[in-house]
Amino acid sequence: MIEFRPIVKTIVAYGFIIFVYFVLQTALFPRFSLAGVSPNIMIILVSTLGFAKGANPGMTVGLICGLLLDIYASGYFGMYAMIMVIIGFLNGAFRQVFFGDDMKLPLLLIGTSDLLYGGMVYIFTYISRGRLDFPYYFMNLMMPEAVYTILVSLILYFPIIHLDEWLAKSEKRNQMVA
Repeated sequence: MIEFRPIVKTIVAYGFIIFVYFVLQTALFPRFSLAGVSPNIMIILVSTLGFAKGANPGMTVGLICGLLLDIYASGYFGMYAMIMVIIGFLNGAFRQVFFGDDMKLPLLLIGTSDLLYGGMVYIFTYISRGRLDFPYYFMNLMMPEAVYTILVSLILYFPIIHLDEWLAKSEKRNQMVA
């Protein structure tokens, strides 16, 4: 029989961290913008959970984070949801080579995910408005945001990993008791 307590605990924990990271992205970090860009906190969350938990959890968290961003700021509803689902899926492909303590792969994937995010936003929003100066967009928006996101991920990566480890230990304890 399926025990619902660990499932509910996981949903509440991930819901809480999604909410906290959404507030960080929309309320706190825009106040600390550098060179006109803010770090993409939701990319850190979706990427980290994608390669820590796999493609399906990464896509689920990506869908939720993307829908929150769509509700908050999108002119095209569903655009951010689609982008975040793709990022969660692609990061989930690296689950087999994930090691929680090694920071090289997570930082590379977070930076690459942010560049992919920026490229997809450029395609869906800037090209549709006739703005075709990709080198300018890349050098002045995408690259600074990716660097800033990587730097901030050095801080925000570990709470996600510790939450994931805590949930895994809690689930193992519940299985041993049952």
